[in-house]
Amino acid sequence: MEAKNFNSPNSASHDFLQNCRMTLPLRVFLESSHEAVYVCSTAKIVLCMNLAAERLFGYSSDELVGQNLEVLIPQELIQESNEIMDRIQLGEHCEPFETVRLSKNGSYIDVSVSVLPINNEGDSDLNFMVIARNRTSHRISNPEKHLNLNEENRSVVLETVRRVAMDILLSRSGIESLGKIAEAARTLSGAQYAALGVARQDGLGLQDFFTIGISEEQEKIIGSAPKGLGILGLLLHRTEPLRIDILANHPASVGFPAHHPPMQSFLGVPIKRGKAILGSLYLSNKEGGGAFTPADETAVQSLSEYAAVSIYYMQMMQRQRALASSLITSQEEERRSVAYDLHDGLTQFVMASHAHLEAFQSARTLGKAERAERELELGLQYIKEAVVESRRLINGLRSLALDDLGLTGALDQLISEEKARSGWNSAEFQHNIEGRRFDKSLETTVYRIAQEALTNAHKHSKTDRVQVIIWAESADKDEEERLRLEVRDWGIGFDLDKQAVAVSGVGLQGMAERVRIMSGSYQFESVPGAGTLIRAIFPVLQQPHHSDQGE
Repeated sequence: MEAKNFNSPNSASHDFLQNCRMTLPLRVFLESSHEAVYVCSTAKIVLCMNLAAERLFGYSSDELVGQNLEVLIPQELIQESNEIMDRIQLGEHCEPFETVRLSKNGSYIDVSVSVLPINNEGDSDLNFMVIARNRTSHRISNPEKHLNLNEENRSVVLETVRRVAMDILLSRSGIESLGKIAEAARTLSGAQYAALGVARQDGLGLQDFFTIGISEEQEKIIGSAPKGLGILGLLLHRTEPLRIDILANHPASVGFPAHHPPMQSFLGVPIKRGKAILGSLYLSNKEGGGAFTPADETAVQSLSEYAAVSIYYMQMMQRQRALASSLITSQEEERRSVAYDLHDGLTQFVMASHAHLEAFQSARTLGKAERAERELELGLQYIKEAVVESRRLINGLRSLALDDLGLTGALDQLISEEKARSGWNSAEFQHNIEGRRFDKSLETTVYRIAQEALTNAHKHSKTDRVQVIIWAESADKDEEERLRLEVRDWGIGFDLDKQAVAVSGVGLQGMAERVRIMSGSYQFESVPGAGTLIRAIFPVLQQPHHSDQGE
């Protein structure tokens, strides 16, 4: 899915996606849906759209976003559109209805449309999302299985799609829709039992399981089945549906858990997003005792695509929560680090200066000129140290050098300052990115990790030699460019197992979290008596143009 659909230069679309509380759900639904989806304001201005909408109407996102929705509506149907707008203003949603829309070249398109109201949290302005399905050209994964759904089944599919969208956009969770998808699949196929499982990301089975027509105790047994057993495991390894007329005759049937309800006919569909298998949906016991048909397979496949939308959104929300937790942890770690530096650094210099200046005042009152001069000199020296330390702390909170000097210039300055502060004999800096700029978040992350690593070396390593390497590694044809950071010292090191508690207190966890947030890899090595190595590898994010940053 190309990013242009979500990054149109049109200000209306940009403002909507930036300010709407449902930005993530909208992105997920727009990106994943195979139906044409577009969001509009109640003034009928198109705010954003997906690639399926581009294909259906013939407009690019740049052409249609910011335009009035009525360019897609035949003149004779404008009144119908106005009536729908009246309902949307009342917060109602419109059940799927059949109508006609205009393409860019002026041709008529028969579509089935659902309209859902959405709004920003705490905002009275109401927007709405339109899901349009081309009634004359259904998307079927395998052309050999191209079978049109009858009107009743098509209505079930469209209603389920509407529910998926409502669950994702309004309840901020995709999990509710999975049970509804399983129920809709059972209804479409006329099955006695239906089950939908979400694959665990570690590949070791299923993390969520939804069943229809199966008891709670049986559901627990089915959901706990290992991935590698029988047809349940087979579905998670398949890319195409599996229909079995008589399950007992299939060799994989022995892999079903004990006490599973007796099953005769079987239809299983893998839930896919791209090449990834996100889960599986299976049905059993066709009503009337017959076998599932190719038409059943087509109908269930259409639903599995929306199960993939829900599962993908669930995973996105899980990752978002994990990142939020990581950010909070990192922020707390930084606050503790600043408090530590203030207490053991700046505060000590200020207190020492205060003590010597008081001694100077006392000596001068007593007429002890030599001692007064010595105390004044020491007090001024500590004030200078306090100024240097305060500048270091300010730079630690926000590196002004990054803005002025770029990544290599800022790192070179940082290394020089730490060398002078620590009294290292050698502080080597190697790089191959002279003059290059990267995305601000990447530059800041690399700088902070190097800063934390050098601070740890100063405080804990008892070394007289450090080395910093920042290296852009050329990418292969199928891989992106990477940026590698290494900070090494030849100090006392430590045993990771014996000093795990101490390790967590010197910012190592915060560094690891920073790297993970940037989708990089992190490695920490330390050997007693041989020093410590910190290595972080990041996917390269180039510095965007100013117009992209909104500056």
